[in-house]
Amino acid sequence: MEIFEIAELIRSVNMYEIAAKTNEGLILTSDEEKVVSQLDTHFKEIGKKGHDSEHEIASFIQKVINEEIYNTPDELLGLLFEQGTIGTFDDFEDITAPKNTLIAYDAAKGGNVPRSFLDIGKLVPTWKNMQIETDISFADLERDGWKKVSTITEFAIATFKNRMFAAIFDVIDAAIASGENYLEAAGAKPTQADMDAISLYINDRTESGVIVALSKYVQAASKLTGFVSDEMKNEVHRTGRLGTYDGVSLTPISSAKKLGDDTKLLKDKRMYGVAGKLGVINMKGEVKTYQIEDPNKEVFHIMFKDFTFGFAFNDTALENVFKMTLK
Repeated sequence: MEIFEIAELIRSVNMYEIAAKTNEGLILTSDEEKVVSQLDTHFKEIGKKGHDSEHEIASFIQKVINEEIYNTPDELLGLLFEQGTIGTFDDFEDITAPKNTLIAYDAAKGGNVPRSFLDIGKLVPTWKNMQIETDISFADLERDGWKKVSTITEFAIATFKNRMFAAIFDVIDAAIASGENYLEAAGAKPTQADMDAISLYINDRTESGVIVALSKYVQAASKLTGFVSDEMKNEVHRTGRLGTYDGVSLTPISSAKKLGDDTKLLKDKRMYGVAGKLGVINMKGEVKTYQIEDPNKEVFHIMFKDFTFGFAFNDTALENVFKMTLK
């Protein structure tokens, strides 16, 4: 199969969706099966020869990664940040949403009072650039073909997205260590008083806030006694957790989802309440995928470079975040 035939195949379907369905063992449509069958044969042949002169593995993975990362904004981060993309050599700065710092003074008619101004400033982004390197052995590719490539592709996308999520929340966590939006809970699980405090803070600021925490803390909050109705009890029995607490959406982050170094996506012993948008995230350029053949080790060395993003928010925006630490 020629490289233009590969390009035509993957243009006609959602290759990330097919990769995810393949890895989860889900049923493919007839069109998807046709694409997978041809790609499987082709990748196995590359593994058998131990040679890929057109770097078709890297070209395929790069196309799928960039379509998924840049065309499908992260759902949770999309609730918290405006998301966009800029060119490889571009930069950006954002204007903060105005904070109402106007002051009304008692005054005599016809007199003057001190001037007050809206608090508007510029946000300079924090930039992060991430990279992944791995190997695909000739033998694995010859044996597993499409399955090997689809697994590497889906895992690379998940790794980049998860690392971005963790990096942003690490910065948010470090920035809040005191104040009215910080609470040190007395126990290892949230109490009703703890949940009332976080939900009240959020509801005072928005009608569409979210509480984000590892799933074990969301589950614990869902099973608090003294405030639940029969309807809420049924929801917990049906799904294992509540969807909201006092009108604030509960968003669990699975403790089973971890980064490659075995750390969780979200810090343990934390709950965060977020009231509205905090700032801006921009992806910069596109991920580049390279491959180098190493016949001595019988592997293709795969490099995913330039996963670059910038995010910007300030102390005023962080007033919309409530951080609770647990014992």
